[in-house]
Amino acid sequence: MPKFSLTVGLSLYGVGLVVLTLLDVFSSSSLLNLDGFGYSLTDSFSHTSLNNRVLIAPAFRLVPGESLTSLQGRIRQSFVPNRNGHVIAHGHSSAVPEGWVYFRLDNASDTSKNVVLSMPQHRCSRATLFLERTGPSMANRLDSIATLLNDTPLANRFFLSYRHAFPITLSPGQQVGVLLRTNAYVGYHEFDLKLSSRHSFLNDTLSDIIREWLIIFTCLIIGIISLFIGVAAPSPLMSTFGFMMLMITLQVSFFYGYLSPLPYPESTSFTSITIGTNIKLLLDITVQLFIYQAIKPIIREFRWYKPVMWTLIGICSVCILLHLLPPHFYAYTKLPINRIMTGMSLVNLIWIGYFSFVAYRRAGIVYIGLFFLLLMGDVIVKQLSELIQGNDVSLLKYPAQNPLLLIAMLTYLIASQFRRELVTKQRLQKQVSTTRQHMDTLRREEIERIGRDLHDQVGNTLASALGYITSTQQNSDKPHQLIRDAITELRFLSHNLVKDDDRPLTEKVETLVSRFNDFAPIRFIFQDYTEKKANSLPQIQQQSIYGILQELLTNTVRHSGASVAYVQFFCDDQFIEVVVEDDGAGFDLTAVQNTGIGLQNMFKRAELAQITLRFDPVPTGTSVFLSIPHNKRKKMS
Repeated sequence: MPKFSLTVGLSLYGVGLVVLTLLDVFSSSSLLNLDGFGYSLTDSFSHTSLNNRVLIAPAFRLVPGESLTSLQGRIRQSFVPNRNGHVIAHGHSSAVPEGWVYFRLDNASDTSKNVVLSMPQHRCSRATLFLERTGPSMANRLDSIATLLNDTPLANRFFLSYRHAFPITLSPGQQVGVLLRTNAYVGYHEFDLKLSSRHSFLNDTLSDIIREWLIIFTCLIIGIISLFIGVAAPSPLMSTFGFMMLMITLQVSFFYGYLSPLPYPESTSFTSITIGTNIKLLLDITVQLFIYQAIKPIIREFRWYKPVMWTLIGICSVCILLHLLPPHFYAYTKLPINRIMTGMSLVNLIWIGYFSFVAYRRAGIVYIGLFFLLLMGDVIVKQLSELIQGNDVSLLKYPAQNPLLLIAMLTYLIASQFRRELVTKQRLQKQVSTTRQHMDTLRREEIERIGRDLHDQVGNTLASALGYITSTQQNSDKPHQLIRDAITELRFLSHNLVKDDDRPLTEKVETLVSRFNDFAPIRFIFQDYTEKKANSLPQIQQQSIYGILQELLTNTVRHSGASVAYVQFFCDDQFIEVVVEDDGAGFDLTAVQNTGIGLQNMFKRAELAQITLRFDPVPTGTSVFLSIPHNKRKKMS
């Protein structure tokens, strides 16, 4: 039986969320307007949604002094029933900045009813309530009750809530017509209209305030902790996730209205309304940076990814900077900024959805897809369902139904990925540390071998030359030959002591070949067919290749008897290869493999640097191949 994991559980939760959204959309749409237009209050009334009980119009004008009979006649001609049970959607604010809603209330009970008509202020910047006054003791007229704006202080509101909330009192048996005018200046013009008893509204307001601040502080704390961990680790993934959570904190705060009363500089276009646009653009920027860090393993395959990403970030940044202009310029920039903000939301959805799928298919990265499914899956399904039913698209569903649970799940996904990255990083650091220790050991062994060579070969050669010079037998050529051999041997040994760690590999090899050409009887030729791609290898591999080449060229001069030797770099989609070929006499690999210290050191270097080393000696020459697969390069980076 397969082991159940939390990742599987989150996947099932996300799928279930999508299915429940589908059921909710289609089941509610089939129950629209069962009770007809308007609402009749009873003794047991608590609260209800009015979205499917109202008439709406995108354009309507009040005529001063008009009778109620004439007004109601124009309403019947101009208004249409709202078919969407989830929201009253007038459209984008750039096309429909003002909208109208009309419905009738009937108090069918024997007691007076104090009710509250309310809506969120997130996508409705201004609301004005009108009531019809009819009856024997009052004139037949339309009265303006109140106007609420996003930045209306709490002290000037009917209730301690940033929702647009209007109190309405109905006597027993009274009927009243309600006309609501709303205005939106950015984004979509839409709202969820709700009717509640006064007692129910006050209770819901208190619980909403507690829940809202709990969500805000949760997002804030997670953002600060993630940012601190990202800087301390360091981890770009956690840093960008922390920035994203801070932007979500601001976005949620704006949604609930807590940023509306803040003071904004009058010399700029930043206001209680436009601040939401800028927060949304900042969130789009941080989402792009977060996704970039999350899918880095597959970005190498998309050369266009970073230019497109920075272009999108640049567009958002320009839109934010345009708000620094004086307010009278905003009339000219408002429409393009709003369209760009809406377009960026769509682009980000497509971007995240596509690359979450690609990341899973190509690199097995699951958490981005889960992130997308949990955060936006039900929202996207809801919008598609509304489109299928012919309703207007609604973006009002924000935050999610269970925001704290969703935040906890998303944080778990990122924390799990960070833990895996941290464990991998520690393992690689340990591997690199061990490799460096082995490399230092090899270096010390080489120095000890060079010391022995100085004593055994150079020292003995110079002693022999001295013996010939002091000998009574005259042999003028032999001392000169021995001294030349000693000088050549010193050059071999000195080249093995040279370290050029700060230079690219191709430059070091080119210099090494040039040095050997200065004194060796063999002609060395260096050819790089990789266009210097070998310089992108990890430093450990570059050092190992250079050390192996030093030993190979020394052995070629000492033992091959060749006239020419080639050092060549090749690459393709799978490997970077280094090939050394000469036209010498070759050697018996089996005979020297266990006794040759230099050969053993070369194999040790190759093993530590994850390089495949292969010798192919034949009587007409020797070929040596060093191969580095691309996947090895990524692991050691």
